[in-house]
Amino acid sequence: MSSTLDNTPFEPSGPAPSAHNTSAQTPVGAASPITADNFDDDTNSEFDDALSDLTSLSSSVLDFEYENGRRYCSTRSTSTYMMPNDEEEQDRMDLTHHIWLMMLGGELYNAPITSSPQNILDLGTGTGIWALDIAEKFPGARVVGNDVSPIQPNWVAPNIEFIVDDFEREWQFEENHFDFIHARCLAGCVADWPGFIRRIFDHVKPGGYFESHESAVWARSDDGSLKPDCAIMEWQQAVNLAGELSGRELNIYHKLKGWMIDAGFEDVTLRVYALPFSPWPKDPFLKTLGKYQAVQLQQAIDSYSLRLYTQVLGWGADAAKIHNAVVKQELRDKKLHAYVQTVAVHGRKPLHW
Repeated sequence: MSSTLDNTPFEPSGPAPSAHNTSAQTPVGAASPITADNFDDDTNSEFDDALSDLTSLSSSVLDFEYENGRRYCSTRSTSTYMMPNDEEEQDRMDLTHHIWLMMLGGELYNAPITSSPQNILDLGTGTGIWALDIAEKFPGARVVGNDVSPIQPNWVAPNIEFIVDDFEREWQFEENHFDFIHARCLAGCVADWPGFIRRIFDHVKPGGYFESHESAVWARSDDGSLKPDCAIMEWQQAVNLAGELSGRELNIYHKLKGWMIDAGFEDVTLRVYALPFSPWPKDPFLKTLGKYQAVQLQQAIDSYSLRLYTQVLGWGADAAKIHNAVVKQELRDKKLHAYVQTVAVHGRKPLHW
């Protein structure tokens, strides 16, 4: 099966009501249902190889808090960001960047940018890896990467700047300033998504683009291998509930297109991609994608849930870690044919605005 993308828009389905969902829209680059590979033996060697350790990254250590064995932003800079920012999390962010590059066919975005943008903003830039890549692609542009964590490199190209700021507060930028604004994996980080996207609209130049990349929390399987009573389903239900209770919904991927249209963007185009949880698909591209996602998930389980479990749901740290260990073990089962839908959606601000 080819990994080449087409221009056909898709509508993502909302959060899955059950583990076995066969009514989902067929994602880009995937048949429906996705064909599982037939493994020759009972070993998990291919899965275990995919879970090898990644090289650690250095970070700027300024003022952080430590709990659950992880490092987090100081509550003096933000009281709402629930994800860690330590080296393990930075590795995961960079791996996520690679996964998105694969899904987008090696591109940093899908928007039909036909001229060289002058001002680019990357919201929630994380390690800054997307901002660094876009700055290299457009050396004549001024690129700004924004994040609440000061974990970006200090030595960068002259056309890129990293600022530490909370994008939910008032922006320091002028309106109608950016040719392109990018946001990726911000689910769980935004309280008012419609308001957030309206603010983005206000800061994009007429004729400029906004693009968002998000993933579902809800997993699905086409063959019923994801059981309703499994630990993975318990995990995603708990995380989803915690996100709702904290006022920062996690399953927003299927609402992005509507929010962008409501904000005033035109030519809004959305594509859906299948992201397997492990190398279970027979298709070579999806199998390779699943290998990277298997590593990413082993790290993401703790990143997304530890603070939500302990601070929002009131779980003990030991109970949270034990439950997550069971979830990770289930994810290593080659008989589990699970995947999630991810979306890339972009829109243009009208020229006449």
